[in-house]
This record gives sequence, structure tokens and C-alpha cells, in this order.
Amino acid sequence: MQSEQQFLQNYDPSQYEHPSVTVDILIFTVADKKLRLLLIRRNTHPFQGKWAIPGGFLRMDESADDAAERRISEEAGVKNIHLEQLYTFSAVGRDPRTRVISIAYIATVPYGRLQYSAGSEADEAALFAIDGITGESLNMHPEKAAMPGDSSFILTGPEGEIITGNDLAFDHAKIIRTAVQRMRGKLNYTDLAFGFLEDPSSFTLTELRLIHEAILGHPLDIGNFRRTIKREYEAAGRIREKGLEKGTVGRPAMLYSFSQTPDGSL
Repeated sequence: MQSEQQFLQNYDPSQYEHPSVTVDILIFTVADKKLRLLLIRRNTHPFQGKWAIPGGFLRMDESADDAAERRISEEAGVKNIHLEQLYTFSAVGRDPRTRVISIAYIATVPYGRLQYSAGSEADEAALFAIDGITGESLNMHPEKAAMPGDSSFILTGPEGEIITGNDLAFDHAKIIRTAVQRMRGKLNYTDLAFGFLEDPSSFTLTELRLIHEAILGHPLDIGNFRRTIKREYEAAGRIREKGLEKGTVGRPAMLYSFSQTPDGSL
């Protein structure tokens, strides 16, 4: 019987087909009370001229997490932000070039830290407001969440440009829908919203509420929100009062600081 070393020496990897693997990074931020997503306009085929989620192929010497961290640094100019794996999109035919599997990630970035640029495969990069992602399709299986020709999927650009799922490359409308669904579902039991704060060590509950409203896409009852946050976070020692906000007109708001979990995650 041959040893494992002999087996590996004689192993022929060409006997199996090898799909390509990419990482796609959904870089979300909140600005002007809107949840916004960074998109790039592709300048190469396929889908030349279409808007797309930033991403790239996985290198042979890096893990998917390493590739995601590299791409967000290249695309958004940020490091050490909340980054989590969303889903692996593997539908056959999702990329016309070859068999491509995409591992999608969600990144939550404070608006003031973004330093994005178009990159080598894009003509431009822009933040698009998330609008119109509603309906039963939001709760569908990720691989079926948005189909080609879905004109109900709406994103609004910085100059008022409106695009739909028809204007997005690959299956990126599907990926965006899945990400929004994931974030909305996690708001009540994780610290995801705190990742959007400009300064987690000094914020008001109004700032935090506006982030929740931006992600959910609808207003919240102010009293209920305050009671929930104080019960779930202040009582547990996750946030604490710092003192009243200074230099404001009218009644000053209470400032709070947020403590991360022991492992540093949100």
C-alpha cells in the first residue's frame, strides 16, 4: 500500500474541474439617514458599463477572509472594521466567463472613514442609497432572492440616478437583497448597528436610532426604541452614560459609550 506522501506525489489534480472563486464585498454605510452601498461601474467585459459590488478573485496563497480584508482595504481605504461572511453564491451560470463561486461579505463602515476609489476594473465608484427593497422576495432563499429583470429593486445614486436590478452586473441584485435581509434580521440580537457609529465611545441614542431606521427602511417609535436599548444594553453593561452633550442648542442629549464583546466582535 502506498504512503500518503507517495499518493500526493502521484496525485493528478487535472482529473477534476476547478471552479474559480471570488469574494464580493458589500460595503455598507449610513449617511443622511439612509443605508448606502458602495458600487463600482465596470469598465471591462462581462457586464461592461454595469454597476457591481466590489470584489475580486481569490488568490492561491490567501484565505477567503484574507481576500475580503485585502479587497475592502483596496476599495474603501479602511481596515479593522466589522466584516462578516454573508453567503456563498454558487448558482450555475451566474458568471458568463466560467464556473465562478462567490463568497459574499458584509462590511459595516462609518461614513467618515470611507476613502473609496474606482480601482483598475471600474470607471467610477459611488454610494447608492438603498430604496425599494421590500416585498416577499426579501425573505426568499438567497439563490432565488432576485431574478433577472427585477425592476422593483431600487438604488439611488449621489446625483439622483436611479437604477434597478436590471442595471446590476452578475447576480448582484440577489446578493444585495440577501445582505439587507441579513442585516435587518440581526438588528435585534447583535451589535451590528454599532459598527456604523462614527465614534462608538461617544454617541447619542438618537444617532443609534437613525442607524436602525436606515437599515430597516422605516421609522421607529422613539420611546420604545429607548426603552429597548436601555434594557438590552445599558442594563447589561454594554453601553454606559458619559454625561450630557455639550455645545448644543436646547436640551442637551445624553452621551453613551459602547463596549465591544470580549473577543472584539460586534
